[in-house]
Amino acid sequence: MKKKLLMTAALALVCSVMVQAQIFTIGPKAGISSTRVNLKDHAERFDEGDAAYSYHVGAFARINILGFYVQPEAYFNSVKGEYISRNTIGDDETFEINKNKIDVPILFGYKIGPLRLNLGPVASFNLDAEIDKDAPIDEYKNAVFAYQAGLGLDISKLTVDLRYEGNFSNQATLGNNEGEVRINQVMLSLGLKLL
Repeated sequence: MKKKLLMTAALALVCSVMVQAQIFTIGPKAGISSTRVNLKDHAERFDEGDAAYSYHVGAFARINILGFYVQPEAYFNSVKGEYISRNTIGDDETFEINKNKIDVPILFGYKIGPLRLNLGPVASFNLDAEIDKDAPIDEYKNAVFAYQAGLGLDISKLTVDLRYEGNFSNQATLGNNEGEVRINQVMLSLGLKLL
């Protein structure tokens, strides 16, 4: 019994010191993003459309060690975008992409005062994707790996992040293997430190 009590007290002390030293931070985050469909390889009869705006909402944690930090996150990301199919008679057709996914980035960064620099991989899991029945895309991959890089700013309990997200691999294929679809985002988010 004494051993359990001593262990509980030691754990409480360590947690208290971590919170006081701001070694560990956790909280909710939400934001908006500008999404652009990027077409790669042999996409001669397709063009990239305009950027579209969407949102994301989730949570983050941050572990600070001597100016460096690791920041795992998980959030729901609603993605929209468009691309254009061209044909020989000049009758172009615009197709929209509407995707819902779960993103799980693990960012590694360095903190200089209130400013943070970060970079890391993202695992992206497709929840669903609306596809026009006449669209050249048949289906999206269930999961892809991406990367994020950006800047952050901490102001008291608030944390602001501006990041770019790109993809390591294609998310779908156009037509009869006529090109690859990748979705790139610029993301702006606001978080609240609860600890």
